[in-house]
Parts: sequence; structure tokens; C-alpha cells
Amino acid sequence: MSTIKEFKDQQGGILAYAAIPDHYMIGASLVDKRQHEGVPFFITAHAIDATRNIMIFGLSDELFTTYKNQMLKMALKSVPSVIWSSIRDFVEPEVYLQQFAEALSQMKLTPTATADLPSVIGRNIQKYYNGMMTEYQAAFDREAALGTPTKANNSLCRSFLVRYKGTAKSGADCVVLGGMDYKGIEYYSTVSIASVMGPLAGMLGSAIKSRKQAESSRQFGHGTPCDAIDWGSANKFLLVTPAEYEKEATQDFLEFVQTFYMEEGLRNQFYQLNMQRQQQNLQQTLQLQQMAQQSAQNLMMNQQRLMQTLQQNSAQMSAGIMDSWNKKMASDARISQARSEATLGVNVYTNSYGQNVDVSVSADHVYQNQYGDVYGVSGNAVDDETLTRLNWTELKK
Repeated sequence: MSTIKEFKDQQGGILAYAAIPDHYMIGASLVDKRQHEGVPFFITAHAIDATRNIMIFGLSDELFTTYKNQMLKMALKSVPSVIWSSIRDFVEPEVYLQQFAEALSQMKLTPTATADLPSVIGRNIQKYYNGMMTEYQAAFDREAALGTPTKANNSLCRSFLVRYKGTAKSGADCVVLGGMDYKGIEYYSTVSIASVMGPLAGMLGSAIKSRKQAESSRQFGHGTPCDAIDWGSANKFLLVTPAEYEKEATQDFLEFVQTFYMEEGLRNQFYQLNMQRQQQNLQQTLQLQQMAQQSAQNLMMNQQRLMQTLQQNSAQMSAGIMDSWNKKMASDARISQARSEATLGVNVYTNSYGQNVDVSVSADHVYQNQYGDVYGVSGNAVDDETLTRLNWTELKK
């Protein structure tokens, strides 16, 4: 007859409760390390019947994320808090369970039968499913406030049990029962920093579907559109027994499964740590958004300064070009005039009216009278007395 036992760690802390007969040696351990953004820690419990080589195990939470969108996967490299071990390619629930069963039993297993798992979650699957989706909906609402549109494409909660047969290293025939409270959700969203920060981040706006709708989808893990998949288990169970003790061991195992649950204080701590993690991620997202906005503002200001500099440089270049052009034109005009004077054998003088007049190059001095007439004189200049008497003015080039 099984009774509810306290499964304690080596320090005497209670981690879980489950029914198990008295002749089993029991124990538990806490793996106090974040396995996933949504799993701050997990527990393992065991019950061993050393006389008959029967082993029973119960393990709590495990979660993985598969990124279908390569842009999201690449963006993970810029997020310092990524738990890389939680990123894994999706496998079907049955494959996931068999991998677990073979790893723990250390045997190559062949499935022979499947049934529903009568775990606490399995007997209350609709309630658990609604709770899971309510938790995601809260994440949807947080992300909506940040302006990141994401929708759930598909979701699944399923508690199932598989019987396997295998052969121990000793050569004895063994029966292995593996059970799992499976959970998962597919979602698609626009790429954002927030959407790569956890199982509850980067998703919003999906209405809760009924259990029937969730379980009716046989394509979970392969839906479209899909950017990422969160998948894993709330609990995993395993029985390893020699084939000759299958009946008795199965009864003990099912009683263990039906009553196994994490100690309530520890479970509350589990939820609290997740809430703290979500708040940290939210703050980090807001900081990154502020940095992005500041970078955008700085970029705009730099672009404006660059445009102003280009405009100033353009104006200075234009003024320089025009100045050079004017100087060139003036130089060309002087050269042209000199060439013209040399060709025509004349020099150009400006009279008192500002007009240019041509005078033979043979003239050493040029004078203008009061009527504007111009005279060229070779030889010595006219003396001042004569200039005054004639009312002449000497012109210069």
C-alpha cells in the first residue's frame, strides 16, 4: 500500500510529494540553475526498490525554444543573457520522450504501446492549458505595450504514456514506462530584440484556444507562419523494471505519477523568479529601445550637420570657382588687350570721360585738351607752363 511521502534533498529540504510504498528508498535533488528563460530551476525525485531492481523517477520542468526565423536566431548573438543550451531543434513529442527514456535507462528502447498519463496535470489538462495560455497572454499584453506584434499560431498540452521494451547490460529483459506532461506553442512575430529574450517574450494578441482545438492539430511543430516554437514538459516520469516484476512495478509507478507534485513554497519561488526575470528582460528591452531611439536621433542630427557642412562647402567651392573664373576672365582680358595693342601698334589710354582711346605706340606722352581731343607727342614731355596755357591734361595708360 502506497502512502504520500516527502521527497527531500540531502539537506533535508522538501522538494516534492508523491505516493510510494514503504520499501522503496526515496530521495530528491534541486538543480538550481536556469535551464530556460521560463525554467529558473527544476527538481528530480527517485524511488528505488534495490531488491527487485525497480527504479522510478520524476522530473519537473524542462523547456526548449526552436527558432525557425533565421533573423531571430542571428539576433540572439546581440543578447547577453541568452541560455544557449535551451535552444534546440524541434523533435516530435514521442521522439522527445523516447530520447529521455533511453538516456535515463541507459538502454535502447522499442515502443510497444501508448496510453494517457494519469498525472495531476493529465487529469486536469484543460485547467493547466488555460493557465499556460493565460501566462502567455500576460506576455502578449506586455509586448503589445512595447509595440511588438506577435501571434500564436498553434499550441498543445498533452499527457501521454509509452511502454517500451529493452535489454539491460546484464542481458535481462526489461520494461520501461515513460510518461510526460507535454506542452508547446508556436508563434510568429516581427523581428525585435524583445522577441528573442525568452519563451514569453515577443508574442502578443492570441486568443486562448480550447483544449479540443489544441489537440485536434496533428501538425504541431510544423505550422506556418512560424518564427519560433517553445516546447518541453511540465513533468517527466520513468519506470525501469525487470520484465518479471512489470505488474507490481507498474502499479507503484502509476500511484507515484498520480500524486507527484512540487512542494508549494518551491513552486511559488519558481513563479517569482520567472516574474523577476520577465521584469529584467522588460527593463533591458526598454533600455535597448531608448538606445535605439537615441541612436536614431543622433543619426538624424549627424545627417543634418553633414547636410549643413556640404551646403557650406558647396557655397565656398562655388564662391572660389567664381572668384577664380573672374580672375581668369580679367587676366584673359588683359592678355587679349595686350595682344590687340601689339597687333594694332597702339596703346590704350583712358580719357577724363572714362573712355578708352587708341594712341600710336610711337607717342611717348599723350594729352587731352579741354574739348576731349587727344594728342600723342614723341620725345620730351610738354612743360607745365605750356600745359597750363593750352589747358592740356596728360593721360595715363
